[in-house]
Amino acid sequence: MEQHEYATGAGEASGGVAGGRGAGAGQLTADARVDVPGGTRTGVLVEAEVSADVRAAVAGESRDTGAERLAARLAAAEPGAAHDLFAAAFGLYGARHFGGVLDSGRAAVAGTSWWHGPSVQLPAGLRSRAGRPVRGPRRARRIASDVLPAAVPATRGRHRKPERSPGTTPQQIAVERRTAARLLVAHPVVTATGPHGAGFPLIHRHADWLAERFLTVLGYPLTVGHSYARLHKAGLPGRGLTGFEPAGYACLVRALAALADGQPAGVDDPAVRQLLDEWQVLTWSEDGRPVVDRELARALGPLAAPPAAGPALSVRRRLAEAPVVLLDELGAQERGWLLEHQHAEAELFADFLGLEAEIRSEGVALLDPADELTDLALPGTGTLAQAALLLVERLVEDLRPLPEESAPPAVLIPDALIDGALGDITDEYGLAAGWRRDYLADLTAFRRDALDLLHRMQLIAPAGRAWLLRAPAARYAPPLEVHRAPGSGRHSRPGSGAQQELMA
Repeated sequence: MEQHEYATGAGEASGGVAGGRGAGAGQLTADARVDVPGGTRTGVLVEAEVSADVRAAVAGESRDTGAERLAARLAAAEPGAAHDLFAAAFGLYGARHFGGVLDSGRAAVAGTSWWHGPSVQLPAGLRSRAGRPVRGPRRARRIASDVLPAAVPATRGRHRKPERSPGTTPQQIAVERRTAARLLVAHPVVTATGPHGAGFPLIHRHADWLAERFLTVLGYPLTVGHSYARLHKAGLPGRGLTGFEPAGYACLVRALAALADGQPAGVDDPAVRQLLDEWQVLTWSEDGRPVVDRELARALGPLAAPPAAGPALSVRRRLAEAPVVLLDELGAQERGWLLEHQHAEAELFADFLGLEAEIRSEGVALLDPADELTDLALPGTGTLAQAALLLVERLVEDLRPLPEESAPPAVLIPDALIDGALGDITDEYGLAAGWRRDYLADLTAFRRDALDLLHRMQLIAPAGRAWLLRAPAARYAPPLEVHRAPGSGRHSRPGSGAQQELMA
């Protein structure tokens, strides 16, 4: 793997906090870093980014202000800004990648668009069932004979169990290192007795190699103590902690600061108590007394801001952490670097993290064949995941350009199409599939949460009050086949002027 260090080497990461055993322990200050690639806004695609006020707040904090000032900023922030500020300061989020294996019988040739490339082989039942109305004057639909079951078997894998004895051959050592690196990318905090403790011996065994590799490839410092490992990620927008509100973030920052200083910490927020327990910062003795891991509490704090990342680190971080990187949303330097190095980077990430690259004309997505290196699963189980998959399938079939047409990175979605498609799939699948009754009774909330999931998976993007359908969404839709007549689902509506223009 050493041949891949041509792009950054140690030079681009120099000046940061050194990794390795016991190195790079953060302090609970408001120092933070944020890595927002130099994206550009266009008339077609609006890039999600950390707002200017959040960036200013992060950059303006000094080492002496302490955790209290950061907690106050988090408590006063809007929910979205609080997520971004916490992610920028702490980097405690998991990787997020598309799931699903592409149809092996339809290999994509170089330069293929996602709109026209191979689609994902979905579990039985996650395609539209036979007999449903066919909508769209020019958009083909593949008819499937199976019906969506009430419970779809999970497709995500489990993190591989480490071997009981240390590897001795080069191949065994490479597998161990890759397994340890994957675990850290998925879970930036791993403790010896925590939920992912089975993998900690591998991290500890290969700590020096992992620290060097993460710093070189991604600019991420790694701290490994006697019973914990903590990967310090750069901030990405929209990647806060699940279930946390601004007040919860403030409570967590104050609790970590108190525990790190050996002070009692009053924790009233259930989410904070659960997280401290999961991280093993706060445990309980047999007689019911709290036991605090002060070293771990200090290591969980934010690091001083490293030097600004160049195009290589900026793009690599997004490849490693985000579902997709579109060329259209990158700045000129990042776009040029990715176009020049995309095939070499595919080899690098295959060796380092076991990820496979989908390289398309619009950009690059790194995928995990095991469907485990992601904090959100799509395809996945549950009402929202099933509905979102069916919804994006129908949106693609109605809106994607035909092979002879130009292939933009995104197209506008008419509101009427979203409402009609969601209403139709709710009628067809809702009760039979056992979807949540509260969603079936409140389609406004159902629409909001389904779109939010698709947005977090970067399959759609906001454009003012409207939404854009991004080209990678087509990987979840059936291939374009034949032209069909407009359908007659009871929620289907005549296309708006914009829709009719798109479909003309």
